Amino acid sequence: MNRRSFHLPVALALALAAPRAARAFDVVISTQGEFADAYLVNGTAFPPKVVFDAPDPANPASVTGTPPRGGRHLNGKLCFIPRRSGRPNRYLVADDTYREACLDSDPPQARCAVTRRGSPFFVGKDPDGWGVFRLNGKWSRVHIHTAWPGFDTTPLGTDPGTPPQGNADPQGCVFDAQGNMYGNDVGTGDPTNMDPSREGALIVFFPGPRHRYDTYCFLDKGLKQAGMPAMDESGNIYVAETGMGMMWKYSPPFPASVADCPGADHLVTTAPTKTMFPTPGEPTPAAIVRVPGTDHWYIDSVLLPGVPGSGGGIINEYDANGVFVQTIVQNVPPGTLLNPLGMDVGSDGTLYYAELNLNADTSTGCGRVSMVRFVGGTPQAPQVLGQNLSFPDGITVIDSSQVHVNFPRLAPAPEPSPTTCNGGG
Repeated sequence: MNRRSFHLPVALALALAAPRAARAFDVVISTQGEFADAYLVNGTAFPPKVVFDAPDPANPASVTGTPPRGGRHLNGKLCFIPRRSGRPNRYLVADDTYREACLDSDPPQARCAVTRRGSPFFVGKDPDGWGVFRLNGKWSRVHIHTAWPGFDTTPLGTDPGTPPQGNADPQGCVFDAQGNMYGNDVGTGDPTNMDPSREGALIVFFPGPRHRYDTYCFLDKGLKQAGMPAMDESGNIYVAETGMGMMWKYSPPFPASVADCPGADHLVTTAPTKTMFPTPGEPTPAAIVRVPGTDHWYIDSVLLPGVPGSGGGIINEYDANGVFVQTIVQNVPPGTLLNPLGMDVGSDGTLYYAELNLNADTSTGCGRVSMVRFVGGTPQAPQVLGQNLSFPDGITVIDSSQVHVNFPRLAPAPEPSPTTCNGGG
């Protein structure tokens, strides 16, 4: 489409009809079903969608042929590693590839036996955490995670057992001014589970002298369904505790190094200040994202108000003190909003969000990715970008120039059948 023509009229027509490859544009990255889909948003429903990361080889029983793009099982939000961390030109995403491809899979995928790190089929033996990627979408062979004793010696195709806190369900990420990375472990996901070792957590990883983020502290180990973290301009961290219907604001003191959590449990000896951030009208807060150009927040409630199986939840705007400003989208009429989770905002102010579409038993059905555009600050009717998705959780809007990827030339993402979408993801 971008090839030059020797005939001026044809060249002019192509130039007017086609977008310029060099011009940056918003790309919405959605993690679902272990894929990372990239929506080439254009202001309309169901824009082009391409594969940013394909989790598995076309033939998992073989290590021949073309390796998958990315080849990692991804979840949650994408975060660029800041230059001040000493490891620039990288991004990270929650990654549980080895467990799912090699331990949970029966039989294990053939690539699980690959030990040469330079092979495009190399998986590694890392527990659930965050994979670090080059800007071209290839895994850098660096993985960030908390310790899971005995995980790497578990025989292939064998259940590794109950994960320790930090490894159960990593999902979100955010960096502070010092280059430290804060991530959440959702935990068991069952708010009725009273086992404290299964609760969610907020973790900080330190770059360290080798810039590998291989030391860490837990800031909080007592969160029932910990949401993806966000940070304000002052460095305060916001995390939803969905299972308790709370949004928490964490303020300094924060640990500066692993010396601030010397115990075997890696829990900080001096806890940060933890205060409730009000979310009136949202009984089950889940995600929080900044309203551009303001000190306001968009916050969604994933389950309530509503009845599971009929859609539900709500997305509201709040000011810096948690005072309600306006409703962005709600499940009126039924089916308008199907249990929102991850959110992000585009360069033009458009709000993009994932929808789980919970069934009557609160398992996940066929999810969606949707958007709300604004005219004069007034939210317009939502539009669907993708549907029949398996547990879409993370949404990240990036500028196409931030990565070394020619998005229009990536393979089209498969359109899932409504018979295949489920809670896996």
